[in-house]
Amino acid sequence: MASALAAAGHRDAISNWTVGNQVAFRTQSGEEVSGCVFAFDRQTNLLVIKENGSHSGVSNLRLVKATSVREVLSSVQPEKPFDLELPHVDLERCRKREEKALQQAEMESARVGHGVTKEAQAIFDALVKTMPCVWRNKVIVVLDSVYVEEPYTPDTCRSDNEHAATRERVKMVLRLERERLGL
Repeated sequence: MASALAAAGHRDAISNWTVGNQVAFRTQSGEEVSGCVFAFDRQTNLLVIKENGSHSGVSNLRLVKATSVREVLSSVQPEKPFDLELPHVDLERCRKREEKALQQAEMESARVGHGVTKEAQAIFDALVKTMPCVWRNKVIVVLDSVYVEEPYTPDTCRSDNEHAATRERVKMVLRLERERLGL
């Protein structure tokens, strides 16, 4: 009898995952999810929910294991048949977004010193907020003309005489940032 009830409960749960249903449910971790059932694979118990995106015309697809659903809060069948046609994907726009994301990742990666201390990275992060900086090995290069070497104090700033004013500005900013960071 118990197994018959469990089987009936399983069938009822699967009926919630009919493509096109508007559902709201709570996961095992307590997160509430709502959207339209976009797909459901019975073999893997994988559920795809189409959620509204951050702005008009954009949707998010969320993959959820149906077994991670703790409670179905609502499940409403659509009044008209669900449109199974996939939305148009602008490949050129996707390529540009990917290119922009890769450029951003490269830029962020260049801002991470390799083999430097946490304090050195904190000094770099503080300096880069006020002036362009890059890492060259373990040396911070500011404005392509001032070199700040370990231990990254005003005394370790160097530049040629042509950039003495820039060096003095970097020393002052470095001194203030080190004080602010408690170094």
